[in-house]
Amino acid sequence: MDFTPAFVEHITQRRVDLRTELEAILPQPRPIVLELGCGHGHFLARYATEFPEKLCVGVDLRSDRIERALRKVDHARLNNCHFVRTEALEFLHSLPNGVTFEQIWVLFPDPWPKKRHHKNRLVQPHFFEAVAARSPEGTRLYFRTDYAEYFESVAAFLPTLPTWQRDQHAAWPLEHETVFQARADGYQSLVAVRTSHPARPTGKVAPGLPPPTNPTSTA
Repeated sequence: MDFTPAFVEHITQRRVDLRTELEAILPQPRPIVLELGCGHGHFLARYATEFPEKLCVGVDLRSDRIERALRKVDHARLNNCHFVRTEALEFLHSLPNGVTFEQIWVLFPDPWPKKRHHKNRLVQPHFFEAVAARSPEGTRLYFRTDYAEYFESVAAFLPTLPTWQRDQHAAWPLEHETVFQARADGYQSLVAVRTSHPARPTGKVAPGLPPPTNPTSTA
């Protein structure tokens, strides 16, 4: 795919700005609790309150959601919770070296229900590969959706992944009803646990975007 010089310059500057922001939030290598698609920050702000010893980072693409999430952080005076406006895969590839994931939360992501749009779903095999590179053995990924077909597709491909396995008996560490959960008629949840299988180096970027000039090395 060909990209105009202006577009490449825009994307490059966006990634530089993102790396600068993340280096300020995460100045030292350490494990974090990550929520992708954090919405208005209801869940992660409560999680950071309940577990003050953990460093929490939430990511969402919509600026209005991030603004509301940041207001929750300010109101609760949470020093261990940060929210960042960015695309999920660009976030993964812009993290400072040495930052790892202790937990990953994906709650009620966009289901992209039409079959021709399934490729746009966040939770796919390549997503698990991307987060595996920064997930030590035992890292847990919590996934919840109110769209049955989405849940079934994830449950079906998960056994084929060498770096993750489903834990049918894992406890859900915090139940806190979010706006999306309150609207759902019902939902299904699963927990995936990082195995000891080595992760493949990930040089991928967000689909449809030019590769970074200096790809971030894996942790």
